[in-house]
Amino acid sequence: MLKSFIFIVVFVVFFTASFAQDASFSATADKTSAVVGEQITITAQLVCTKKPGSISAPKLAGTADFDVLGTNQNQSSSTSIEVVNGKMTQNVTQTYLFYFTVAFKKTGTFTIPALQTTVDGSSYASSPFSVAIGKEQAQAAEVKVSLALNKHTLYVGEQAVLTVQVAQKAGSSVQLTQQGLAQLYDKVEKELGKDFSVARLFSQLPSKGANQAINGENWFVVSVNYALFPLNPGAINVPPVSFEYVSLKRSQSRRRADPFDDFFGGSFFGGGVEQVARAALSNGLSVHVASLPPSPADFSGAVGSFKLNAAIDPKLVPSGEATTLSLSISGNTRPGNIGDITLPPMTDCSVFAPEKHLGVDTTANGISTQKSFKYLIVPRQEGAVHVPQVSWSYFDPAVKAYKTLTSPKLDLTVTPGKAAPALQARYLTQEEIKQVGQDIRYIKTGIKIKKESEEPYKNPLFIFLYALPFCLALFSALYKIQSTRYEKDATLALRQKAVRSAMRKISLIEKQAPKLSVPDFLGKISECLESFISHKFGFSATGKVLVDLKAELMEHGAGEGLAGELVSFLESMETYRFGGAQLDAPSKTSMLQKTGGFIRELQKVKKEKRS
Repeated sequence: MLKSFIFIVVFVVFFTASFAQDASFSATADKTSAVVGEQITITAQLVCTKKPGSISAPKLAGTADFDVLGTNQNQSSSTSIEVVNGKMTQNVTQTYLFYFTVAFKKTGTFTIPALQTTVDGSSYASSPFSVAIGKEQAQAAEVKVSLALNKHTLYVGEQAVLTVQVAQKAGSSVQLTQQGLAQLYDKVEKELGKDFSVARLFSQLPSKGANQAINGENWFVVSVNYALFPLNPGAINVPPVSFEYVSLKRSQSRRRADPFDDFFGGSFFGGGVEQVARAALSNGLSVHVASLPPSPADFSGAVGSFKLNAAIDPKLVPSGEATTLSLSISGNTRPGNIGDITLPPMTDCSVFAPEKHLGVDTTANGISTQKSFKYLIVPRQEGAVHVPQVSWSYFDPAVKAYKTLTSPKLDLTVTPGKAAPALQARYLTQEEIKQVGQDIRYIKTGIKIKKESEEPYKNPLFIFLYALPFCLALFSALYKIQSTRYEKDATLALRQKAVRSAMRKISLIEKQAPKLSVPDFLGKISECLESFISHKFGFSATGKVLVDLKAELMEHGAGEGLAGELVSFLESMETYRFGGAQLDAPSKTSMLQKTGGFIRELQKVKKEKRS
């Protein structure tokens, strides 16, 4: 009895232990000490000894201490086979990896909370761990991000201009990409959209930056402006936003034995450059938004500075004929804040509904809107007609009070019309005029009916239309043959004119060299070589790594010495592109001469594909 009880207890313990070990979950970081803005990768690992039915991925949300820059996941499986006493057992292990890339905003020691996942209804949690964040080293400050607001005290609906600036230190090996800038602007718009109406003053991303001196140092600056309109009163705090970029570092040693290294890490100018992902934090913003005081009855919500213009043309009309009254309001606000204008009633005149026009002008100083109204007025009595004045109210934050704009006095002189206006019972409204215009139908006369032939196949037009499809098919076939011949001739012509075209480009680059920056100068030389090689040998040189380019040139008849010298020339250009070395006028001239020499030597190579 005792032995049976012990056996049951042991069986239950082993069964429970094996069931509990069906899955294990843990979380680690690639480093537990970093500096502000440096990226840390947290890896959560879930290992299952059997294939699970359902898995919920762990989640890590950003906090006031750190931002989650990106997430990713991966899955793998492994199989092990054991043979015990002639019996084979197969074990399959499923491994799930979840990656979180984070960057801390401030210094200190922070705790990464426990991550949780659910496997087939059972919950698993990792152990929390700590990360120490120190100050960023001075030499690492190669990129700066700043948020600058032209006003920090606003009224609800008042326009302010925010400048988002990304600055790259001159000489630093940093790669600012359009994708990285777009992600930064999306983060800024997301943070500001909680409390502001946000409008980017230029919808497209900036394609070019400018050099600017900051604290006595030369920086390359890219900036974008936003128009902000606060929605609610109170204190608004905008937290810092992170900007992800790539820092380029030259590797200490570089082996070319593995072609996959060149494929993933190389470029047309060769490898030897390591890309390091980094992040820079911007400053935060504090804005105080005040409520508007009690408003007048005709206030439509416009806050800013505005102008009201009015004009009537013509000022002298016969009775029964129309004149146009134009009213316009312009000011620095968004279109939705300018309401409509109400024209007071005019006696002895028919006033039609106005035509409305809205114009929005976007500049670096913000959004300006102009809303215009055109009234069609038809006087019914001769004499002097006084156009009533129009008033419109807005709030001026400069004086912290409401203001009312009043249109100038306008007079209209009405002369006697051709017909006595007293005989006319009433004038048609604008909608009635439209209805009358739709009811007008013109009757066509003078058309004679003629008898058509009962045998249409004898009609010449029928014979022409019947043969037309066959003619079109024949024309299409001839056109295709001619296009094929033309493409072959065009390829031969490009190969024959490759040298002349390349030499013309070199002469043009030589004339433009004093005005070209180093990246533009190197880019034009690269484009000249790529175009010549493509036209001469018939393969695309763009995007090839140097090992592949050398092999391709040798396969087309170029000697190993010539191909090796060309590769060395392209590698030497990295010193100026990534190393920060200065490219003076003699160096540019020497580089152009070498480019021309390589083109002349390659032209002598007979184009052939070796087996």
